[in-house]
Amino acid sequence: MAYGNFQSVEEVARKFDIEVARKTAFVEQKELEVQEALFLLVTENIRDELSFINETTICEKIISPILNIVAKRYNQLNVWSHVAYNIDEQKGLVGEPDYLIAPRTKYGGMARPSLCIIEAKRDNFDEGWTQALAEMVASSLAGAGLCYGVVTTGKMWEFGKLEQGVFTVDPVSVSAADNLQKTFNILNWMFWVIAQLEKTEL
Repeated sequence: MAYGNFQSVEEVARKFDIEVARKTAFVEQKELEVQEALFLLVTENIRDELSFINETTICEKIISPILNIVAKRYNQLNVWSHVAYNIDEQKGLVGEPDYLIAPRTKYGGMARPSLCIIEAKRDNFDEGWTQALAEMVASSLAGAGLCYGVVTTGKMWEFGKLEQGVFTVDPVSVSAADNLQKTFNILNWMFWVIAQLEKTEL
């Protein structure tokens, strides 16, 4: 079984003894100044129907550019796309997640990720959160006390976290089509929190 093979959040929670909390607001914003040309490029891509032909184009034209714009502010964090993250094959914690945000080890590989981003295939957020939680559990088993998760269609973005065995999804969904700046600000806050945690663990 791989990350994407779990059938529901409840299945993941039961298997790994995770408490699923009621939706609770926890997301904050940290203002991110984005170059006007880059902001306009992402905006145009979101408005372009051709950006949503399939999962690959959504990742290439929407999600990747947004994540890379944010990551440029954080030298110690990298965007790892479709890289193998195998923690425990017997427990089903193997596969190639859409995106993981993590430092680079001195050996050139990916360190433990603290942010997992999932492209919601067929706009199915339940399925997306199931996979995201499995990846967050893998990170926690690797030693992360706090791991964030994001599930997105490219247009709609949802945010969650796994902290000390408790999984929470923020009740607010953000539309990048209506408020791209807010999307950037929330992601920037998550990156900032992760960067601070990495500093304390050095």
